[in-house]
Order: sequence, then structure tokens, then C-alpha cells
Amino acid sequence: MWYTCGMNIDTNKDFGQVMKNQIGKTKVTVVEEPFSNYGIYVWQLPSGKFFTDDNGNALSIDSMKGDESRIALLRNEAAWNGQPHGQAVFFANVRKVSDEEYSEQLDRMAQGLIPSETDLGALIAAKKTLQQFGTGDE
Repeated sequence: MWYTCGMNIDTNKDFGQVMKNQIGKTKVTVVEEPFSNYGIYVWQLPSGKFFTDDNGNALSIDSMKGDESRIALLRNEAAWNGQPHGQAVFFANVRKVSDEEYSEQLDRMAQGLIPSETDLGALIAAKKTLQQFGTGDE
């Protein structure tokens, strides 16, 4: 999500304790799976905090690792929003989701399904579990 000048972006907002593999003090947690060079770049301020809006959404862009053109777009957007100093930090195998998709993922999880149909790591793990233990319907 790109932020516009009409948004009130609070770079000092504290979202509580940072947990292991959490992206700064945002709501995003990273599970590392070494099967892809696809992910997101997030803008990190010189203070070490990630550039977020009032809702904890980090300024980020989907990208392949090392894609300088996407990093430049993120850098330009950060500068346009008043935060030109910082760096793009890559998180592999992470993608952005809308509020609607997040709600759907919660519903799927409550039904005992894999929350995201595009979560390759979860699908691989589910396949291994089925191969090892079966479906339980036998």
C-alpha cells in the first residue's frame, strides 16, 4: 500500500514488545522458508523502526530480492512521505494482504483450513503431514 500526503503517518507510534521474527513493531510476523527469492521490501528508518502509518501498516513493496528498480520506487515513496533517510529491508516469502483478505484468512483458519491458499510453505508442510500420517479417514 502506498501512502499519500493525506495520511497522518506517525513514525514514533509504539506497538508494544517486538517478538522474534516480527517486522519491527508492526502486526507482521515472518516465518523464514528458503524456497523463494520473492517477498517484500519494507522501509526502515535510521532509528531501526519501520516506517508505518497510524494503523501499523509498514511502507512496503512486493519484489524479488535484489530488484533495484523496486527498491528505488520504495525509496522515492519514502522520500515523498518525508522519510528520505533509511534503507529497504527484504523479507523473503512475505506478501502484503488487504484487510478483506486478512479477514478471509481468519475465517479459513477458524474452519481448520490453511489460512492463505497461496502460502506455499504451509501447503508443502500439509502435504508432508498427509504423506506421513494420512488423512485420518482410513
